[in-house]
Amino acid sequence: MNWSDLLVIAIIAFFGFVGIKNGFIYSIFKLVSFFVASIVSVKFYPFLSNIIDKTVVFTKIKSGILKNLLLQKDVQADIVNQGAQRAAGSVVDGLELPGFLKEAIKGQLAKENVANLLDLSAIMDKISDVLAHIVVDILSLLILYIVVRIALIFLRFVLQGIAKLPVFKQMDKLGGFAFGAVEGLLTVYIIFAFMMLFISSPAFKGFFDSVETSVIAKFFYQNNIIVDWMFPKGKII
Repeated sequence: MNWSDLLVIAIIAFFGFVGIKNGFIYSIFKLVSFFVASIVSVKFYPFLSNIIDKTVVFTKIKSGILKNLLLQKDVQADIVNQGAQRAAGSVVDGLELPGFLKEAIKGQLAKENVANLLDLSAIMDKISDVLAHIVVDILSLLILYIVVRIALIFLRFVLQGIAKLPVFKQMDKLGGFAFGAVEGLLTVYIIFAFMMLFISSPAFKGFFDSVETSVIAKFFYQNNIIVDWMFPKGKII
């Protein structure tokens, strides 16, 4: 047994003791509440977004975006020299957004026949409208997620009260340790899977030599369930 074995044991033990502190009921609740809030917000944000679209909030967001776009003096030259469709594309390309989102915006602009617009204000207004809808969608998603998580806090207090009852207390602590230990075990697998990226680097030779001469760490490294899941039956492609 060497330092890599001790590191694996320390990680699992740490998560196990955190599990004891939180308890099984709270540990499960924390995991479930995340998924519940995520699912609810993703499923119902379009309804909230549609409501906000009809309020002054949407109007103010759109006007703010439009004002910022019009401050870009080079946009006017683009419209004169390139035409509406290409100019709109240039404006979108200049935004600090992920590539896939830029393409989605361009696709939406194409559907709305931005090429038929001739003046600067009309083109900028259309781009601002699309961007404002995206902002409202994201805002609606975040609002719903936060609201659901806050609502679930009250349920957490109820569950924690139940967990403190003598009949449940010991079982809750034991279950919390088991849950935490499993979480620690998964963390070990993730770390080992990540370290495989550096297997050819001389800087990490000492780490891999230590794992190879260990007992516990070597077992988890050689039997990594995450790597096995990613590459079933040794298939890389």
